[in-house]
Amino acid sequence: MKVNRTRHGHPQHGIAGACLALALAVLALCIPAGTVQAQSAGMANLLKRHPSTQASDPGNSQREARARAERHRAEQRDAERRRGDERGGSRLSPDERRKLRKNLYDFGRDIYQGG
Repeated sequence: MKVNRTRHGHPQHGIAGACLALALAVLALCIPAGTVQAQSAGMANLLKRHPSTQASDPGNSQREARARAERHRAEQRDAERRRGDERGGSRLSPDERRKLRKNLYDFGRDIYQGG
């Protein structure tokens, strides 16, 4: 029995052309045009070409790295403090937790057993 490899309405010779057209379209989008216009003021600031300040001072990159690290540590401390505030602020000692757990257990037993 002979099997037809092409389905009706799906010519195989057109697939290569479609792939080529798609590849060219993607390539055209990836290559930047001569002039780029920013969509917002913030993006315009990012697109400006600034002379490198790091090239003039080799210690500048170390100072920036230290400043970034300090900012990161400060953000981590703030986040930890906020997490502590969300939990209720005050932490219980192990003895206080044990006493609270026992009181809750006794309270539940009294309610359900009528004791």
